[in-house]
Amino acid sequence: MKVSSFACGPFANDSERKAFENVRDRLESTHGDDAWVLLTNRAFSVTDRLQSDEIDLIAVGPPGVRVVEVKHWTPQWVDAHSKSVKQEADRVTSKARKIGATLRRYVPELGRVDGAILLTRESSKVKSLAGRKVRGVGIHTLNSPW
Repeated sequence: MKVSSFACGPFANDSERKAFENVRDRLESTHGDDAWVLLTNRAFSVTDRLQSDEIDLIAVGPPGVRVVEVKHWTPQWVDAHSKSVKQEADRVTSKARKIGATLRRYVPELGRVDGAILLTRESSKVKSLAGRKVRGVGIHTLNSPW
């Protein structure tokens, strides 16, 4: 696959860099002629009167658009901080809705824009979280499909 990537801002931490490189490498190693665009660290606001959301990763490809929040959580942290996890799921859903509403101005037939949480810990340590959904937002590991 052909992958074009654009760094809209610097990576906030090593987890964001690791997540981007993983997604890019996995897409590039997939056979086919499909094209993907990855945007990293994008500041986004629907109006200049609101503070911009910082979006870790936006993936645009044949299945649609996905807004990805990168986290370095452990299963223990997730279990102990369920309120924070739910807030992060709500936050990425809000970001995805804003991106979707803006893109539909230009591409009215655009389907649903989903949010996702991508965990960057070693996959064997977070595999129990892979596929879990929090408020409709899927949690993925570096090795799980999304």
